[in-house]
Amino acid sequence: MAVEGVGFGIRKLFARKGKGRRRSAKVAVNAREFQMLTAARRGNVEAQVRLAIAYAEGDGVVQDYGEAAHWFGEAARRGDAGAQFSFGICHANGQGMAQDYNSAVEWFRRAAEQGNTGAEVSLGLCLQKGLGAPKNRQEALHWFRRAAESGDVTGQVSLATALQSGDGAAKNEAEAAAWFRKAAAQGMAEAEFKLGKCLQDGLGTPADVTEAFQCFRSAADKGLPQAEFELGLCFYHGHGTEVDLVQAYTWVSLAAQRAVPAAVGVRDELKGQLTEEQIAEGDRRVAELAPGRPKIATADPEMNDDFDNPNEE
Repeated sequence: MAVEGVGFGIRKLFARKGKGRRRSAKVAVNAREFQMLTAARRGNVEAQVRLAIAYAEGDGVVQDYGEAAHWFGEAARRGDAGAQFSFGICHANGQGMAQDYNSAVEWFRRAAEQGNTGAEVSLGLCLQKGLGAPKNRQEALHWFRRAAESGDVTGQVSLATALQSGDGAAKNEAEAAAWFRKAAAQGMAEAEFKLGKCLQDGLGTPADVTEAFQCFRSAADKGLPQAEFELGLCFYHGHGTEVDLVQAYTWVSLAAQRAVPAAVGVRDELKGQLTEEQIAEGDRRVAELAPGRPKIATADPEMNDDFDNPNEE
């Protein structure tokens, strides 16, 4: 399970798995690090958290995932909810320590009980997937709803996705669409995409292919591969916009490069309908758009290859 630390002012906790602590008492430190270390060693929770974030991001210190995990742990044991959430992430992702879902769930729960929305969502995801605790989709929905009602965009999408499928509660497509809309209003690409699907198919909301197209366009511009594919299909079939086969080819090709199921077949189908000049124009646009397109982590495990339970059949 890959979970990002976003609940305590951390842009991204870790980019990859890190080794354990590797500092030596003989390693030289700069003045800023020395001050933070001194305060952290005296038990100052704020200093411990600041030091952990600095080590996680390599901000003014040598990046050291083991040290980050250590100091998040020190602050977590003193009851800081944000540190508890981040320490849970360290355990869940095996960052700076051995991967341990059971401990991750323990720390997520401690932070969630204090109202940390990132921990509420992460605990819900663990319970939904049976990671570190028996599957309990009803309780997972409870934590998603708490986070959603506090305005957490990932909680809103997680809650909406569960309500749409009836996972943990009776299926409620209207409430699901409403939560997708709330999250989309915050600019989350996954929410825009899922709201677009609701509008396209009339799921829980009146069908509106024009608004669906706008949702797909916004999410595709942010780099969501599934939205790139849907946007291409809109241009292909004239759903919510004029038919434009070069645009269709461009967006479907981008999705095909990012392994979206069915995109390769549609791209090849479009090739058979375009002139050589049109294909060259589409390829030129793809070459302009493709570099640096972000990989977007999603709340829905089915849309995110990084969230995987190796023990699940």
